[in-house]
Amino acid sequence: MENQLKKIGYKPEDIHFIIFSHLHLDHTGSLELFKNSKPDIIVHEKELEYALLNVWLNKPAPYLLRDLEILREMNIVPMSTDYLEILPGVELFLIGGHTPGSILLKVRTQNDNNYIFTGDFIHVPEELSFESKGWLLGNAEEYYTRIRLLKSMQKLPRTNIIISHDPKLWDKYPKAPKELK
Repeated sequence: MENQLKKIGYKPEDIHFIIFSHLHLDHTGSLELFKNSKPDIIVHEKELEYALLNVWLNKPAPYLLRDLEILREMNIVPMSTDYLEILPGVELFLIGGHTPGSILLKVRTQNDNNYIFTGDFIHVPEELSFESKGWLLGNAEEYYTRIRLLKSMQKLPRTNIIISHDPKLWDKYPKAPKELK
């Protein structure tokens, strides 16, 4: 994380927001870099409650206590609504499906392109095409309802879906220090 920030000319102190699509262990690392600067950490309150409950009850879930404990030292901003615009052109949507508090991030660039970051609501492109989630499905009703919402959003002009576990993700988009236009 620190090296990626350096490539684009930033330090941890330059970051004002960190948005978690959800709190699974493969999405929550590197927060220690931001302990001193304390950016606002945005996570849906449903996700925070669910993750803490699973850890406290020793459930076999993909949450790590050490990843959640560091949140106590940070500026947590729990999202409590289904929609939140953090800044103009930066929107969050409660999507659920994967975990109760999974959120999508939609960013509109200066060139009027839209990028929707799915977190793990969609793991691989085939799930979007087939409207079927192969694994780690938390709530099927939410998933099957809200995948239609995502597909409607995808129809917006100049809209791209960024699927975080897409095996070809790094081949599709520019790497730091280049940016999405």
